[in-house]
Amino acid sequence: MSPSRQSRRTGRPQGRWPRLLAVAFLVVLGACDHPAGRADRPLVLLCGAGLQPAVEALVAAFHEQRGLLVIPDYGGSGLILTRARSGDPADLFMPGDVSYVEALAEDPGRILERADIAFLVPCLIVRPGNPKGITTLADWRRDGIHAAVGNPAACEIGRVTAGLLERHGLAPADLDAKQSLTVNELGLWVAMGDVDSAVVWESTAAALGSRVEAVPLPIEAASVSRVTLAVLSGGTQAAAARDFLRFCRQPRGRAIVAGCGYRVEPPPGVAALAGEAGGPP
Repeated sequence: MSPSRQSRRTGRPQGRWPRLLAVAFLVVLGACDHPAGRADRPLVLLCGAGLQPAVEALVAAFHEQRGLLVIPDYGGSGLILTRARSGDPADLFMPGDVSYVEALAEDPGRILERADIAFLVPCLIVRPGNPKGITTLADWRRDGIHAAVGNPAACEIGRVTAGLLERHGLAPADLDAKQSLTVNELGLWVAMGDVDSAVVWESTAAALGSRVEAVPLPIEAASVSRVTLAVLSGGTQAAAARDFLRFCRQPRGRAIVAGCGYRVEPPPGVAALAGEAGGPP
């Protein structure tokens, strides 16, 4: 297995026709569902892949409560930032860390409103029973350990992993490590036995259940990601997008996020979430 072998997968749905047909169906459904003037099409959310379990539950609950449809489009945070900057039609943007939102906010007027949703905390995952006895990142140095890392330019978990490795005197290029564009793929690689270990989010490990074993890492403020949801000016339905943002921050939305294994309160030593939705920074 060659070092830093990059996955060809992008974290986006395979094939354009199935997705186009699904979107067309939802547009027709949405036209029947939404009261006049509220939304003439489903909202599009550019979303970090590692947030999928919580977002799927939020979208379903929002549709049940408000009658409004949201279509998540998942990918690595770096990739969806590039798409947002290039003008891909979207109403909402929720990457794996607030830094991507701040980067997009450098384009004047691009963000209409934003609010913090959750914290992502990294952990190690290994195969069930931990057959290689991996307890720290330093164990990745050992002969016979095959690890996987995220691409730092493509996804937030890759950026966080690179920082963790650097603080342990390691570098991805020095390891027998596959490279992926999404945290979800990293988790699946360990679950399928393709690699021995990877750094993923606690919530990713929780979603995989007994297919992997989680090994906690010391919590460092520099490795905890703050998830922020932003309403984009490029969409045509800002009022409906703001409605979804507020739903995510209300008690029901926060309970859904927490129930999917995400932290809605800051770990010790990490700044607290913004209490309410606010305008651009």
